[in-house]
Amino acid sequence: MIRRLPSDEAQQLWQEYRAGDIYALAKLMQTYYADLFHWGMRLHADREFVKDCIQEVFVNLWKIQDTISSVENVRSYLLVVLKTRILRELSKTHGAHQADLSDDYSFSVEFAADIRLIEEEHEVYQIRRLERVLNHLPQRQKELIYLRFYQNLSFEQIAEVMHLGRQSVYNLLQKSLNSLRKNWTICTVGLLFYLPETLSSLVF
Repeated sequence: MIRRLPSDEAQQLWQEYRAGDIYALAKLMQTYYADLFHWGMRLHADREFVKDCIQEVFVNLWKIQDTISSVENVRSYLLVVLKTRILRELSKTHGAHQADLSDDYSFSVEFAADIRLIEEEHEVYQIRRLERVLNHLPQRQKELIYLRFYQNLSFEQIAEVMHLGRQSVYNLLQKSLNSLRKNWTICTVGLLFYLPETLSSLVF
């Protein structure tokens, strides 16, 4: 499991970056790169495109280093900025306004990294089945479940990333979990070891 950088350490690095320490910004990029890449690939499955967007995010952060404000949560802020960057670049490609894409973009869920750890064929089948069930949810529901159970964001942070009110996040999560329960009736014990613990308990 990836070790999450404690919030106070992330805040310290952010303040050092704001004070002009480029090495602090580089440390933030190194720390959150995997999270950002995985998040970006859920929004647009083009590895080089996502890598370029992440690089542009941090290049731009350095450009505005002397004017940028403090942030409440560094990781959720970076997720928001990367999503905005990706949608902006996609809007250029598709000739659409960014606002038009904000509620009309693809979001996919996959467990490729988890499946590499599994040898039992029937467990791979069950994970693929869950993957299909998740990907039949509406885009916003998939995004919410990903942020809550795979990025481990709080409801407040999810509201920030998805531009929703906190109550809307609660309501959408309940709707999403109800859909999962309805469409998932069988699971194996082995599967539970490869899913986020909280999601497993809520669905099963």
